[in-house]
Amino acid sequence: MKIAIFTETYFPFISGVVTHIETLKNCLEREGHEVMIVTSNHKAICHYVKDGVLYCPAIPLKRIYGYGFSNPLNIQRLRIIRNFDPDIIHIHTEFSMGIFAQFAARKLKRPIVYTLHTMYDDYMFYVAPERFQNMVKPAAHVYFRSVANRATEIIGPSEKVVEFLHRCGVERHINIIPNIVDLSDFMPQNVDAREVARIRKTLGIRDGDTAVCFVGRLGKEKSIDVLIDSFAAHFRGVERFKLFIMGDGPERGNLDEQIRRLDIERQVRMLGRIEHAELPPYYHACDLFATASLSEMNSISMLEAMASGLYVVQRLDIYNRNQIVPGENGNVFTDADGMAALLREEDALSPAERAARRKTVSAFTQRYSEKDFIRSVLNVYDRAIAKYALKQKAKETAKNSADH
Repeated sequence: MKIAIFTETYFPFISGVVTHIETLKNCLEREGHEVMIVTSNHKAICHYVKDGVLYCPAIPLKRIYGYGFSNPLNIQRLRIIRNFDPDIIHIHTEFSMGIFAQFAARKLKRPIVYTLHTMYDDYMFYVAPERFQNMVKPAAHVYFRSVANRATEIIGPSEKVVEFLHRCGVERHINIIPNIVDLSDFMPQNVDAREVARIRKTLGIRDGDTAVCFVGRLGKEKSIDVLIDSFAAHFRGVERFKLFIMGDGPERGNLDEQIRRLDIERQVRMLGRIEHAELPPYYHACDLFATASLSEMNSISMLEAMASGLYVVQRLDIYNRNQIVPGENGNVFTDADGMAALLREEDALSPAERAARRKTVSAFTQRYSEKDFIRSVLNVYDRAIAKYALKQKAKETAKNSADH
């Protein structure tokens, strides 16, 4: 089978969606399928294909870190896709590349599988000021409903997708397939203990400290400010508690200023962007992974942290509770007091108890099987192809009947 996967961003840009798509591509290729990634690149001056990726020229979007806008109706790009001759078109974006994917699907008469990765209601502030949200959100819901309804099949990584699309007015069946990533590089047996010790020394983490980390895009929707405020409220000046924030994005400056204002520079450090291949020992240098974000569908950085053995401290998100089994791989909090209690719980553990907890959390991630994941995706592809063929046959039958 040939699959064309459309995404607004791809490597070298790092995000959960990019990591998911790379894993999907690798899994499909291991099963013998052929994949072409189609993505925008604001540094490209012309369309070009390299290592199975079609890079398309784009205008950078300054307000949305790492994204660009590419011509959604490009004929040259369509010619390249036609030559590839995909059996299925898989959309992972609703914007310029997603619009083009729908255009290509119509021209080539191919089924569309649409994966929704994002709770867009949490991102509307990028589009319009707060006072216009009551107008923007309903209009956006109409648009997302149209994207979903044009797809032959829909995939979502969690029940949160169902809730969001129902809110948009989509009443169709949605295939729930949890995100999966190659976690082997994060498993304890594959991480150099000497490198972990070096990073702990560099970051100033001592034996007996409780080191918390967040890894992800530094955007307003991630609520990192809530994480910092909650940490400062209980642990300012208690230097054995430390918080490390890894990533980059438009909120970097605001978060730096917040840390200075709260006078917690000695305990809360912004480490900036760390290349994905270099992340494993940074996770292992810490004790907990914390997030206050309510915009996640199925966090990949959380999966990587759990594979590394980090117990997760997650702000309660009622539509995305399934990633956490309280007491086994993490727990949830609703306010600063709740978060502090979970950090103190970790701090009170003996070294042997911490090691046992890490082992349990790491083992939890082995429930996420690549074989189950790719089997589920291929089932959706097969169903989409069969459904689309029936639809086309019905159209031809109706046309022939009308002609006679």
